[in-house]
Amino acid sequence: MKEQILHLDAHDDFISARDKMGWAQTGRVLLVWPEGGRVLSRRLDLQLLFRHANRLGAHLALITTDPVVEDHARQLGLPTFPSLDASRKTVWRSRTNRLTPTRRKPRPEPGTLRRPSGRWRFPALPAWIAWSMRSLVFVIGLTGLAALAYALVPAASVTLTPKARSLSTRVEVVADPVIQTIEGGNIPARTVRVEVEADGRTNTTGLRDVPSAPARGSVIFTSLDGTATVIPQGTGVRTTSGSPVRFQTTRAVTIEPRVGASVAVDVTAVAAGPRSNIRGGLINAIEGPLGLQLAVTNPEPMRGGDTAPQYAVTEADRERLRAELMAKLETEGLAAIESQLVPGEFLASSSVTVTEIVAETYDLAVGERALSVALTLRIAVSGLAVKEADARQVAQTALAELVDAGEALQPGNEHYQRSPEIAVEDSGAVRFSVTAEGWAVPLVDREIVREAVKGRTILEAQFGLTDVVPLSRTPQIEVWPLWLERLPWMPFRIDVVVHASEAS
Repeated sequence: MKEQILHLDAHDDFISARDKMGWAQTGRVLLVWPEGGRVLSRRLDLQLLFRHANRLGAHLALITTDPVVEDHARQLGLPTFPSLDASRKTVWRSRTNRLTPTRRKPRPEPGTLRRPSGRWRFPALPAWIAWSMRSLVFVIGLTGLAALAYALVPAASVTLTPKARSLSTRVEVVADPVIQTIEGGNIPARTVRVEVEADGRTNTTGLRDVPSAPARGSVIFTSLDGTATVIPQGTGVRTTSGSPVRFQTTRAVTIEPRVGASVAVDVTAVAAGPRSNIRGGLINAIEGPLGLQLAVTNPEPMRGGDTAPQYAVTEADRERLRAELMAKLETEGLAAIESQLVPGEFLASSSVTVTEIVAETYDLAVGERALSVALTLRIAVSGLAVKEADARQVAQTALAELVDAGEALQPGNEHYQRSPEIAVEDSGAVRFSVTAEGWAVPLVDREIVREAVKGRTILEAQFGLTDVVPLSRTPQIEVWPLWLERLPWMPFRIDVVVHASEAS
């Protein structure tokens, strides 16, 4: 069977939907509800559309996921599907009026009904009396049907907008890693610990005088045994008073073979620095076996030993490098902790601390000559992770305590704002505040509303409802049929819709 698909818009009402159905030229009509929009949510609207489809001779089905519309359609016998594809996977028909069943036996002949029987019968009444009685029964039945239709068929929709009351509170929350469950304003916290490492290097700033040049001069070797002796290059000579100062010859020489023969040769101090500058006559010892054959002395002072400033490691250099690496690692540790947070947690940044210096290694000691010094530093950083939902639960509990009897928190309209200031207590817990805002709305008993308006005129019902529930605007009341001036007497024929409350 052919079908026609009609898409409803968010602004459609019964009139516009009926006009669209008037264009249908097929035996099956599919009405498609808009996504995210609520139209024709009254049972009365669906009932009227159902009757209009019957007058067109078409079967009607609904494509919708609105639970209210689905419930009304189920009561009316209208098929509903979540999508067009779902409607094509099954055979469907909307409910129609039952036909009069065919008789299983033929109607008896009139003559057989009038045959006299053996029993006694009332005498036949005059024709005018029988006609009058039949007319009276017909009028009574018609009146009863009209009264029943008047009581059952009319329907009404009452839309209420309760008056909301603004609520606001500020609560102090303590997140403690010791506790496991929420206790009043105390909530659990999770300790997150990470280790981070970094290498760094910095230039040295210390200056140190370092020996830069050795003293130089000449010594005289004198033969003691009169033998010819070769004095090799590099022969060592030294002083014997105080701390010895050593010198070495700069070339090889030979002394003549006679007692008292002498020869002069240049020498250079082994260690650089001013300490090698000595007075004349202080060098008097020869290193090695030549000391038994020769004597030595320096008739002139040794000169030229000097120092020069060079960069060296200071304690301040190491402390500066350590502070730089520590600041870098604290930033990296904070990022590492944040990367370990699970969804729904926030980090109490004030609780992030360095809990341990795992390793600290310098490549040079204080005083060592170098242009730079290096450090390898590894630290442990920890902080407290707090569940946002736990903090909001404490704030929501405090907000609910502000709700009076006969009221309730309007769901979905609560707002929570956590203060950025987080204080760390001596126990290791953290303290912060949460501001909660919401709306308290009156509880609407739909049965009481129906009893309050049944059988009343629209104006009487509107005025009467102001005594039943606090409202922010005049109730919107619609009746069907449109020509009725009163709401139905049957409460179940009155649909009560409660809109989102408005602030007082």
